[in-house]
Amino acid sequence: MVRINTKLRGSVFMTLLLSYLAVFLLPLTLGSILYTKTVSIMTDNANRANVAMLEQLRQVMDSRLKDVERMSQQIAFNPRLQLLMNNVDTSDSTDAYKFVEFVSEHMMRYQNVSGIINGYYVYLKDSDTVLLPTAKTTAEMLYQSLYKPAGSSFAEWRSKLVDGPRYRDYYAAAYETPNGKLDTITYVQTLPLGEQTEIRGALVILLDVDQIRSMLSKIESASQSSVFILDRQDRLIVGKNNESLPWEQIRHELQTRGVPYVYEDQDADRMLSYTESEQNGWKYVLVMPEHVYLERVYTLKNWMITLLLICLIGGGAAISFWMHRNYAPLHGLVRVLQKEKPPRKKQPSNEYEFIRETIQMTMHEERELRNILSRQTPVIQASFLSRFVRGHVDVTRMTEESLQFMDIRLISDWFAVVLIDIADFSRFSTDQSERQWALIRFIISNIGNDLIREREWGYSVELDQHRVALLVNFSQERFAEAELELDTIAVRLKQVIEERFQTYITLAIGEVHKGMDRIGQSYFEALSALDYKIYRGHSSIICYREIADADRHYYYPIETEIQLINSSKSGDVAGVDKLIGNLFHAHFNQRRITPELGRSLFTNMVSTLWKIMNPMDPLYREVFGEGFDPLKELSACPTVGEMQVKIRDWFLALCHYVNANRSSHGRQQAERITRYIEQHYDDEMLSLTTIAEHFGLTPPYLSTFFKKQTGMNLMDYLTRVRIDQAKKLMQDKKLTFTQIANKVGYANDIGFIRVFKKYEGTTPGKYRESL
Repeated sequence: MVRINTKLRGSVFMTLLLSYLAVFLLPLTLGSILYTKTVSIMTDNANRANVAMLEQLRQVMDSRLKDVERMSQQIAFNPRLQLLMNNVDTSDSTDAYKFVEFVSEHMMRYQNVSGIINGYYVYLKDSDTVLLPTAKTTAEMLYQSLYKPAGSSFAEWRSKLVDGPRYRDYYAAAYETPNGKLDTITYVQTLPLGEQTEIRGALVILLDVDQIRSMLSKIESASQSSVFILDRQDRLIVGKNNESLPWEQIRHELQTRGVPYVYEDQDADRMLSYTESEQNGWKYVLVMPEHVYLERVYTLKNWMITLLLICLIGGGAAISFWMHRNYAPLHGLVRVLQKEKPPRKKQPSNEYEFIRETIQMTMHEERELRNILSRQTPVIQASFLSRFVRGHVDVTRMTEESLQFMDIRLISDWFAVVLIDIADFSRFSTDQSERQWALIRFIISNIGNDLIREREWGYSVELDQHRVALLVNFSQERFAEAELELDTIAVRLKQVIEERFQTYITLAIGEVHKGMDRIGQSYFEALSALDYKIYRGHSSIICYREIADADRHYYYPIETEIQLINSSKSGDVAGVDKLIGNLFHAHFNQRRITPELGRSLFTNMVSTLWKIMNPMDPLYREVFGEGFDPLKELSACPTVGEMQVKIRDWFLALCHYVNANRSSHGRQQAERITRYIEQHYDDEMLSLTTIAEHFGLTPPYLSTFFKKQTGMNLMDYLTRVRIDQAKKLMQDKKLTFTQIANKVGYANDIGFIRVFKKYEGTTPGKYRESL
């Protein structure tokens, strides 16, 4: 271990000693200077404290008054209230119920909006009606029984509400109530909002002055001062006006001299501090007697003298004590660092040099750690952007430092999200492993990133296996061209990916929104647009603005369903085909319904299919086979066109089945099918599908029909015909089994031997030997 040279101990010790001596002599030199500054400092501190308390009071009041004004706007803009203001026939029971309905559904919900609201009501001038949070009454009943303004007659009070336009009007008022006198701050808003001449009513909100006074009393007791509140016309709202200088006498002085303002009132010097609300123009004023804040100055002066004497008397002993006390931690720190750090070849000159070298070594280690952390920045950035795009980040907690740490830069508050869905890259690579998925996502992300930054700013982020998102950040100057820029980026990205990398992608573009908290909305808009790929296909560009006005209903009435059921049961192939074609044309060609409604329409048509099959059970097993699950098959269809083909085939299969069961020529049809098999059994392409296409039937229906008519599965019959012909050919010893297999419709002898053994119980070779 490296030990500090004991000879160097004196240099550090003497440095500390001289420092303490300088500190010891410094109070003697600066004491007088500090005291001269104390008065102004304490005055400023008192003023700052007063202004801080007033600011806190202002913020609380602004917040609560904002709730009141927000509540006022919500009630004023309520469409129900607009209708009630036009309704003057209160005798009509239907109209009277509308008043009660408005009270129960809309007025009651605002009872707990703010703690300072004592009550509120809506006065309708034409019907002389008052709507309370829990009841409907008349203006006279309200005046006589609930809120009677002190010193105002009924006519004066009612006229004051609607005699002229009022907007966010506050004034102090006292009311006589059944529970006694009620002091309030009354908020009046004439209705309709913004109307200057044809005033039809007023919204009145009564604010509880006692709660405001309790806040003022806390400040007054804390600072031994008086606090009062004035409105924008300098009228006293709350406070003791007799204890303060009238505002009219000093407000011009404040504008020129500034704050704090010291004046004399009632033979006593006072200091006035005030602040003003930008929201409503209210002024919050605090008046403090001079002796309150100067008393602290006098106390501080006495303490300073006392401390100076203590310093002079005990300075010598204190220097000696603190020298040893402060040097001991330094020495202990050096010893700890010597134990933790490896030995050094070069001995430091003193303790401070040793600590400096140790700190440098620690900082070097910290830089190394930061380098390691910086290599993880892309992973942290990708994780953050993935949550950011989806709207799962609390933007109120984001700071510039946190964004810089993740190497993220944003140039404005305008954002849009583009979703890229990877549909098919089989032509780029037949390998569908996770490694190839990661490669194609990497390619799309990099190309998308380059295209964005050629024109704007943004980031690409991988969301899941087959989806990539582009977060586009538009500059304020080019915001007007945002939609065109998004379209250009999408078209170029699709062109490059499909032409150069043989990959089909679907792009969905959300709307452009302002504010980081609206990014999630653009993402969900793009997600909604992506659903429309069932209409557009997997290689398309879909903008949310194109589908935002899509129809929100579909037309499939009971009459159409009954017509489809009757046509299917009667075997009307042309009628069923026309009905289904008209339904799909009306909903997906003439107009566009949302994907959710499209799936609902398909589900209803499947329900119609089951309604036809249930009374004819087990019809679906004969026509469609066991395990028939139409909803599962529809969900596997990627486009509307494929869904239409599925549904059409099912209904037409029912029609063919009904016609075949009802036709007297069913046996003749079966005979024609058997003759066709016997004539073409040597065709190796002959199958259930080719035979069904030849006769214009669906494969499921052909299989069911043939089995019902002959009692034998069609493919079993085809196999039996081929084996019987092969037995005849085996009599010719010159023919090989490969030649025989080709002559009876098999591509090679392996498949022929396997089938022969399955049906005959022996191999072709042993059978030939038995001949």
